[in-house]
Amino acid sequence: MKKIIPNIAIFLIVINTYSQNSMQNDYEEWKSSKDEYENFDISKYYTPDIVRNQLSFNFNLNSDYSRSSSESKRLNVYDEIVNDSDFSKNYFFSGNIASNFLHYVNTRRKISDFRISLSLNDNYGYQKYNYSPSNNDYRNTDSVFLANHIGMRWSNKRYFSKSFYLIYAINECSIDYNLFKKNSKYPLAEFKKKQNVFRFNFSPKLGIGYGRLEDVEDARQAVYISNSLSKRNILTRNLTNEELFELSQQISTVKNKRFLDSRLHLIDEISTVDSFFVKKDLLNNNGVTYFTTLYDMWQYGALFSRKSGYEVSFWAYPNYIYEYSKFTTDADGTYTSHKAFFETALIFNYEKPVKINWQHSLEAGGYAYFIQGKTGETDFNSIFSTHLKIFSAWTVYTLGYYPNTRTNIRASVSQQIRKQIDIYSLYSSTSTVYTPMLIINVDYYLSPYLRLAGNICTNYDYYHNKSSDVTFYKLNTFSTIFNVQLIYSIF
Repeated sequence: MKKIIPNIAIFLIVINTYSQNSMQNDYEEWKSSKDEYENFDISKYYTPDIVRNQLSFNFNLNSDYSRSSSESKRLNVYDEIVNDSDFSKNYFFSGNIASNFLHYVNTRRKISDFRISLSLNDNYGYQKYNYSPSNNDYRNTDSVFLANHIGMRWSNKRYFSKSFYLIYAINECSIDYNLFKKNSKYPLAEFKKKQNVFRFNFSPKLGIGYGRLEDVEDARQAVYISNSLSKRNILTRNLTNEELFELSQQISTVKNKRFLDSRLHLIDEISTVDSFFVKKDLLNNNGVTYFTTLYDMWQYGALFSRKSGYEVSFWAYPNYIYEYSKFTTDADGTYTSHKAFFETALIFNYEKPVKINWQHSLEAGGYAYFIQGKTGETDFNSIFSTHLKIFSAWTVYTLGYYPNTRTNIRASVSQQIRKQIDIYSLYSSTSTVYTPMLIINVDYYLSPYLRLAGNICTNYDYYHNKSSDVTFYKLNTFSTIFNVQLIYSIF
């Protein structure tokens, strides 16, 4: 049986691959692009000016009810028959309302992202338990938990020249209010617990950078569309590089329109691309084959993110968190904390598409993190007078291969060095971790919403810790993780 199941799986994969190729052999979309448009450099593409607003709303209710009872007989120490019975009832209810608003702007002078999020959560639970023969052994518990959150993020890149930009942002500004109440009743006692927690988080961000990363998957999609139509002899001629660039920008523009009805959005997208070919007088056949090919390339042509360019940035941001907690149990009490963080990083990113189907990606950076916390006080000495420091440096290189619209293979090698220093009044420790890693990811789309994903990760960790009490600790770890997922996206 153990051998049959893998054999069946392999058989189904082979049949599926053969059927896919049989249907696509007439224009060979599953093969790499040939000579038609290989001279078109998608790395030179840039997105046109875009302004997009998006509002999402989520409402969720969940309820769970269970009830159980049991009866049994037993002999007590006096050899008497005793009837026992148990009864329990559990009820749980939860409700959630969440909303998110996004305002996104991408122009040559500015890239801005403004988000507001609201979340209201209500949870109620009730439990009842009785045990006889005593009829005095019972427990009733009811609990209420409320979690409310409102947050705002605002990030900006302001370009003063073609490549130099200023980073300014509110990395986090949020208010949270949580309420927890629990009442428990027993035969001889009753316990009540209540806790109110208010939390405020604020974190501005400031930095500078040079360079720009562009999303170029729309240019790749334009090549997919044009190449597929050319292979099926639907076009009167091949598109020029200028026409491919123009088509790419029209694709980017129409994708960022907002429609309440997704069907109308799809109609507008297909109609826009069709109008481009009609106006350029590029079609010698606009029948069923043309529209099915266009629809297929529209669904699958931009499933994978592609980027181009380079960017080096330096940024820093402080983070302040205030928390006030009031609780009632056997004795009332309050808790107040003020915490400050300081984080800074220098990061370099490089993306280079090569010959349409290959992608080189490189990231290197350094990172520093400091934390100081006070409880019940606000008189901070200095943000650098810390009890925790973290320094990290890393580099990651990724080679991506995109043989067709459905498949992506990526191999990444990376190295990270991380050092952490903990300082307390009577104790301190320093730990260092070296982590080289190899990751291979494979994605295959069975449909635009159904994806088969697998990855294998191999990494080696060398950990060294030394403390002020002259103790030290070393650890060497080698691990390999293999993962396969079948992922369905609702939208």
